Amino acid sequence: MAERSVKKVCLLSDHHVSINPRLWKDAFFFEKHGFEVVILTMWISSELRERDFAILKGHKIQYKPYFNLIPGEISGSSSFYYRTRKRLCSELVRIGIELPYAISYAPDLMYTAALKEEAELYVAHLECAFHAGRKLAAAGKKVAFDFEDWYSRDYLLPGRPVKLLKSLEKSALVEGVYCVAASKSMADAIKKSCQVNADVTVIYNGFSSDENIDAVPAEKLGKSKPKLIWFSRNLGPDRGIEQLVEMVSRLRYPVELHLLGMNDPDYVNLIKSLFPSADGHELHIHDFIEHKQLIPFLSGFDIGLAVEVSNSDSRKVTITNKILQYLQAGLKIMATDTQGQIEVAEQFPGNIAIVNSDDISSWADGVSKLLQTEVDSGQVKKRFTELFSREVQEKKLLKLIQKKFLHVSYTTESA
Repeated sequence: MAERSVKKVCLLSDHHVSINPRLWKDAFFFEKHGFEVVILTMWISSELRERDFAILKGHKIQYKPYFNLIPGEISGSSSFYYRTRKRLCSELVRIGIELPYAISYAPDLMYTAALKEEAELYVAHLECAFHAGRKLAAAGKKVAFDFEDWYSRDYLLPGRPVKLLKSLEKSALVEGVYCVAASKSMADAIKKSCQVNADVTVIYNGFSSDENIDAVPAEKLGKSKPKLIWFSRNLGPDRGIEQLVEMVSRLRYPVELHLLGMNDPDYVNLIKSLFPSADGHELHIHDFIEHKQLIPFLSGFDIGLAVEVSNSDSRKVTITNKILQYLQAGLKIMATDTQGQIEVAEQFPGNIAIVNSDDISSWADGVSKLLQTEVDSGQVKKRFTELFSREVQEKKLLKLIQKKFLHVSYTTESA
């Protein structure tokens, strides 16, 4: 391959850009620092693809599918083949046979598409990309790995090829040009599990502090009840929502509980049937909104709810976007006692109430305590900017790339 004056970076994921924030934050970072950037993902939804292009609008980033599974854009026979293969391979996991097709629909297509890009650096996001990344490294390519989650210890889905995922994680630690993780707790846990003493740089999931500009919530003025917010990409079971409803029933004074995310009408009806409206509490359901609207929206609330009820080791050590965006909006936070959330809470004494994930009474006590606590929202935002903002994470990432990939040493000011 002929030497290019501008180095090319290929980012790999099997999730749409719009539901993989670390992916597009990576893309914007490399673009800002003069790299040619291409993103390879799998497309499964025309609606999500529209959101993808909206996020990438105005950027000189190539966005390509290594595989298109959108109904109507793939033949029925091909769709049946890939979906059936994945389902069968997931079943094979149950009898001890672990194949890459249990991870995603077309991992081999990701690898071959990545090779064609002839990039100087590949960055693997999520499980399927770790598989392609290992093959790329074996082919002599430079590959970096992003541990967005602890993949081999995420048991939310049946048929996960845990042994294969652990081998991919170990390969990443050994072969990666560099590795990053979403929390120190996660980085330490993965290294211990794989018995590899590798350097893993913590890149938190914070967003740019510029998103706080003009985030003035008019709806917060003149409110009659404390306003609590929980958000995620989807509203559904096993996310702590049912427990939040039970928590509200234990509060001694009326509150508003707001839930934000893409939702299923049947599940929403279930939650409404459980909600204690007769006690003066209010339930508000909000549809999923664009990322740029989120901080202004969150700023209108009193308390952000960061609950993790999964027993997976991954959830215990990760730090989700949720808790960091509550901080960015200047909110007080009730958070369950995962290692990752404790890692954040240590930096915000008095602003985050850590509660027992298995004790709903402690959730109610935590909310009650926070409602009686005065917090300087401006100081919370300032502290967030100093520790977790994207600007701070990008400085760490730039130093890492200078050292591990560019093999130069110069300041961010001169970059």
